[in-house]
Amino acid sequence: MVAPFAVGLGVAQLLAGGIALTPVAIASELSDQLTINLNNGTRGTARTEADRLIRLGNQQQRAGFVDKAIGSWLQALEIYHDIKEVEAQGTTYEALGKAYSQLGRFVEAEDAVRRSLAIARDTKNFQNQIYAANNLGTLLMQRSSASEAQKTFAEGLKIAQDINYPAGRGLSLSNLGLVAYSQGRYQDAIRYYEQAKPLREQASDPGAANTLNNLGDAYRAIRDYRTAMVSYRQALFISENSLDRPSQFRALEGLTRAFYGLGQNSNASEMLDRRLALALEQNDSRQVIASLKGLAQFYQAKGDLTAADSYYQQAFAVAQGINDTQEQQGLLTQIGTLRSR
Repeated sequence: MVAPFAVGLGVAQLLAGGIALTPVAIASELSDQLTINLNNGTRGTARTEADRLIRLGNQQQRAGFVDKAIGSWLQALEIYHDIKEVEAQGTTYEALGKAYSQLGRFVEAEDAVRRSLAIARDTKNFQNQIYAANNLGTLLMQRSSASEAQKTFAEGLKIAQDINYPAGRGLSLSNLGLVAYSQGRYQDAIRYYEQAKPLREQASDPGAANTLNNLGDAYRAIRDYRTAMVSYRQALFISENSLDRPSQFRALEGLTRAFYGLGQNSNASEMLDRRLALALEQNDSRQVIASLKGLAQFYQAKGDLTAADSYYQQAFAVAQGINDTQEQQGLLTQIGTLRSR
């Protein structure tokens, strides 16, 4: 177990160096499978400029400047529209949908994805239809329209089955599992996820870790903690190898909860330590706070109130460093409750 004050020194060092924030996490899986076929140099200066703007937007997004990326892509979109490059318009809308979603601008994200889906249908691009349908369903899930989302995921699944496209089938089945889980139909969710798992693995799909984490959540919901643990371990292995940090954090959190469910508290505390170490390594303030709070709760349940207080204090220091007043208030409440015992 990492000692509280040793961890506190690491947090202080990171704060002194200016801890960096990671980009806003996306609540659900948005597919990033589509690419714009860039100009081969034979279509004129307008197409060349649009493609340059697409590349610029990609660079801006990778650097974390999502607003600037959107501006570049909108300029490219206008050119694609003027020169009637319909397929490029569709994939640009797809990129815009993901970017808007990252910023929490879900109305604009949904509009962009609906436009990409309409273009995919018009051009009879079946793979693009699959991904656009799944992206639309994901956005509908984010605004709690599960029944509408289910229809679009089912549309994606049917197309993927019709053209025998395993990656699209895996994605659609996984998302149908997400709908079932959100409705409390855990056995149905497990059935969908179990069908999706080999398809995503077969396609070397980076979303395989997401499906495995979802499967772990569903098994944990029916209190099958041992099977949940297996799924989370598989998700952790895949996400570590693919450097998929959000899925890695999710797997570590899932393993912590599964170990608690099995009464294996020492293993749970080991997962908490690993999660904190990863968060510090990645300079991820949000995950540092979540990890420190998890350790505080662990020690509080164990009866070691001094250690619990120390972890809460460290979490509060990180929240101050990123000016998260809501998190600070919540931590002050937890510290006050702890000290009143």
